[in-house]
Amino acid sequence: MKNLILALLAIGISTAMQAQITAADYFKKAPAIPGNDCQVKGDRQDAFVNSVNELISEIKDDVNKRNKEANDYMNAHQDEMKANMVKKSGMSDEDIKKLQSGKDLSEAEKNEMANKMIQQQANMSLDEAKNLKNMSKEGQQAWAQGYAAEQMAMAQANPGQYQAANQANMNQYALLSEQTTLRNKITAQESTLQQHYRDLDTEAEIEKANLAKELKPLYDELNSINDGEGSTQADVDHAEKVIKKINALQDKYCEQFTPRILEFIKQCKTSFEASIPDYDRIEEIQYQITAAQTGTALMTAGKGNYSIQAVNQYLGYLSQAYRYKLYRTE
Repeated sequence: MKNLILALLAIGISTAMQAQITAADYFKKAPAIPGNDCQVKGDRQDAFVNSVNELISEIKDDVNKRNKEANDYMNAHQDEMKANMVKKSGMSDEDIKKLQSGKDLSEAEKNEMANKMIQQQANMSLDEAKNLKNMSKEGQQAWAQGYAAEQMAMAQANPGQYQAANQANMNQYALLSEQTTLRNKITAQESTLQQHYRDLDTEAEIEKANLAKELKPLYDELNSINDGEGSTQADVDHAEKVIKKINALQDKYCEQFTPRILEFIKQCKTSFEASIPDYDRIEEIQYQITAAQTGTALMTAGKGNYSIQAVNQYLGYLSQAYRYKLYRTE
């Protein structure tokens, strides 16, 4: 009996671990960054690229699965969320019944409900809200100052009534502020890496165009050699000699840019790995905000997508490790 319980626990733990694979786990599964080898054999190059692409495909399937789990959960709880959001809006039971009846509401009824909701949430009328939209920037600022002063006075007069609401608003503001700061940090990092990659590749493309001009007479010479009927050993030796010259120039190009792309990929790995907690925190905040707005606790099975897709960005760069090797070595 004891062994059976232990076996079941082991299965449960194993299943949980499989379901909770993280970005850090995917980084461990990623192929190692290759060394600076412009003479790498074609089969090794193919194996590396295939292993990166297989992991990208695995991550894509995982992301789709997590998205489906999250969407299925949201769909299954949408009635509960709608009900909670309606309650939070301050609508009366009578108004809620009208909405749930499925009957079309008149324009007057819609305006009345909107007026009640705005009055409940912002202590202002629908007409005031419409007027605010049409105000100048200076008028809106003046209104905001007056509104803030009014709310402060009401809170001081009725501290118990406003304490919970104000605390909830402050908590949500703090979360949004933290999320914005983290998003800006990550966006800046991603933009810096993208720009670095573009700069390197632009330089490499310019040099490749120069290389093409240098290679043209060699290709012309190679094409002039007889490799068909009547060709001689001298023709074969001549062709091999020209091909070696072509490959030597291509190797020089590869040796100029491959160390730089490999160093860039190492930088990407360091940056993305260090940012995993930021990606996860942004996602966690989004869950908390959504839960607060809908009044429904959200499941966590779909979590981890933000940081997992960050791994995918890294793998996209990793797949370019041999970008500047211009011919296949057998």
